Amino acid sequence: MTKEASLKFHMSMGMLINSAHRAMTKRFVQNAMKSGLDISLDQWMVLGPIWQLESASQKELGEITLKDKTSITRLVDILEKKNLVVRVEDQIDHRIKRVILTNAGKQLFFDVLPIMEKTREEVRKDISDQDIETFKKVLSSIIVNLEDEKDKPS
Repeated sequence: MTKEASLKFHMSMGMLINSAHRAMTKRFVQNAMKSGLDISLDQWMVLGPIWQLESASQKELGEITLKDKTSITRLVDILEKKNLVVRVEDQIDHRIKRVILTNAGKQLFFDVLPIMEKTREEVRKDISDQDIETFKKVLSSIIVNLEDEKDKPS
C-alpha cells in the first residue's frame, strides 16, 4: 500500500469511528429529549458508574469513563447543580470526596435505561450479532495495538 493510500485508509477509518460516535451520541440525546429527560451522554456515562459503585470517588469515575480530572469535575458539578448527585467526605480518607446519587439521580438513572436500550436497538438495526462481535473485536485490537505502542520507547 502506498503512503498516500495508507494515509487515506487510516484517516477514513478514524473519521468513520468518530462519525459513528457522534451519530450515536446525537441519537441518545434526541431520544432523551423526546422523553423529556435532560441528560447528555457524558452525564449518563458518569451516572452509571456512580449507581453501580453506590459511592465513587472522582478519581474512580475518571478511570472508569476514561475522562480527565477536569472533565469529571465539570460533569459532577453539572450533576450536582441538577440535584442528581451529592459529594460527601470519605469516612476513612477525609481528603477524598465520594459522589453519591440523590433520589432524583436514582430515578433519572432508571428513567434513562429504556432510552439507552432504544438507542442501542437503533444503532444495531440491520446489523447481525456476528458483525457487532467482529466490530468489537477489531476495535479492541486497535486499542491494544495503540496501548502497546505508547509503552515502547521512541
